[in-house]
Amino acid sequence: MKKISNFIPDKVIKKKETIDKFNSILKNNVDANISSKINVINYSDVSITIECNDSSISSIIKFESDKYVQIFKDYGIYNIREIKVKLI
Repeated sequence: MKKISNFIPDKVIKKKETIDKFNSILKNNVDANISSKINVINYSDVSITIECNDSSISSIIKFESDKYVQIFKDYGIYNIREIKVKLI
């Protein structure tokens, strides 16, 4: 019997690995009180989507989005121009 992981397309695995990488970069470069309330959940060529479970943190990220874009640029991810926030 084949494992279920054998049926997951490579592009899905690669996307998850990229999201994990972005999440690690983000969490290692923000305050601990913010880090515990956010996660990278998606990305595109020019944006990263972050989910947040605190409305005040969500507002901070929206107003300081340039700071968060710069975090990724500091790690060589120059194509990111926008941070989207999804409140959960």
